[in-house]
Amino acid sequence: PPVQVWAAAKSAKNERGLISYAGPRTIRVLKRGELDKPGAEAPPGTLSAITALPPRFADKTDEATRRAALANWIADPQNPLTWRSIVNRVWHFHFGKGLCDTPSDFGRMGGKPSHQELLDWLALWFRDDAHGSLKALHKLILTSATWQQTSSDQLSVISNQSAGGGTDHWTQYTEQDPDNRLLWRMNRSRLDADTYRDSVLAVSGRLDLAMGGPGIEQFAKSPGPQSTPKLDYAVYDWNAPGAARRSIYRVVWRGIADPFMEALDFPELGLLAPTRGFSASALQAVALFNNDFVLVHSTHLAARAEKSPPADRIRTLFRLALQRDPTPDEVTAFSTLAEKHSLPAAARVILNSNEFLFAQ
Repeated sequence: PPVQVWAAAKSAKNERGLISYAGPRTIRVLKRGELDKPGAEAPPGTLSAITALPPRFADKTDEATRRAALANWIADPQNPLTWRSIVNRVWHFHFGKGLCDTPSDFGRMGGKPSHQELLDWLALWFRDDAHGSLKALHKLILTSATWQQTSSDQLSVISNQSAGGGTDHWTQYTEQDPDNRLLWRMNRSRLDADTYRDSVLAVSGRLDLAMGGPGIEQFAKSPGPQSTPKLDYAVYDWNAPGAARRSIYRVVWRGIADPFMEALDFPELGLLAPTRGFSASALQAVALFNNDFVLVHSTHLAARAEKSPPADRIRTLFRLALQRDPTPDEVTAFSTLAEKHSLPAAARVILNSNEFLFAQ
């Protein structure tokens, strides 16, 4: 019997030759969601709430033109959702939380923007003045006084005092806005799994910045009971070619998580994840101290420090990983640790420190 196929293209080839498609199938509203109770036809279209743009594509008779119409609707300068959504997501990645804290839901069931006028202004500026340039948007945010604030409560008090405000203002801010939705200071946020991995590669001197190319399978693969294979992340050689490529080039299997990345709240790729989750657990500390990835790159970081004179190696570790000089007490403590357990052990402690894990 003939087989019906719906696709974007008008024709395709198989082993029997050319197949032509009559067009996309008719979609109908199902009464109470039941397949055997079709109702009125549901023509292709978009949100009718966006009154500045046509809500329906009834004149588009094939799948390709319908997709093109949808793409043009999304990218239309008169579509307020697109521009607000983009600037909100960029803001979210810089501040840890968007002006609207539900980046995939700007509707009535989503969060209310903390700075509605700022969100609207950014959307219009991004569309009209920046002409959709993400580079310009990043520059605008990163050079703002809001982004350049400190996240330290103590430094916030000192800054307030120097401005003549006294500590009572800071206490008042904490009481009135404990979640910092009004951004009176910077949010302190932990590096996500990808950023932590790439940061470790960078400070150890191994980060491969090559662009493009195939993904890297950082696991051993063997046949599974069905079509899905078995993956063993523990036997991967971190000195192998491609091991130092950025996290964006990792091959990730849905449903078979990397235990190290999963411990750092890497999302399940089989589900939508508009925001990264955050958890603090003993499992994370165990993973960061014992995973082969951290152990191998602690050795590489120590090897960079060993190029310095013995008296300067702890100082070099701090400069490479934390971009600062250690205090005298830290020099004493880490020198004792290195003498007793080796310099890679001292490097591993630094890679597990809150100062490395959290963006200040």
